[in-house]
Amino acid sequence: MKYFMLLFTALWLVACSGNNGESAENKSFMEAQQPKKTYGKIQHVDIGEGIDGTMSKAGKEIFDMKCNACHKYDERYVGPALGKVTQRRTPEYVMNMILDTETMIENDDTVKCLMQEFLMKMPNQSVDEKDARNVLEHLRDHAKSAQ
Repeated sequence: MKYFMLLFTALWLVACSGNNGESAENKSFMEAQQPKKTYGKIQHVDIGEGIDGTMSKAGKEIFDMKCNACHKYDERYVGPALGKVTQRRTPEYVMNMILDTETMIENDDTVKCLMQEFLMKMPNQSVDEKDARNVLEHLRDHAKSAQ
């Protein structure tokens, strides 16, 4: 049994690490932006060139109310740091994690690895697509201002 657990742990580490041994949370921008199957109902998000300040402000209010208990911008907490998540993940990925966590957990390999790393399942926050888009815009704005 002891050897089985050791083997399982080794396989998990290999499966959940990037090509250079990084955790799933820290995969590079290029890896995150490569075409990949998108799970969930959001298949395309038109983000435009600039940041929409009104959406970002509304997104910050939602983030502070619904996300801040488990996520911080620049540090690991209950869940992964989200300050630069838009540089690691596609807009569709972020929106689907907010709106359809269960589908992402069941299907997305990155999410499966994050689940094993953080040992917590993101609860449904009961936000609609507009709120999720506002949170995405806020996270884009935060990542841009943090550079």
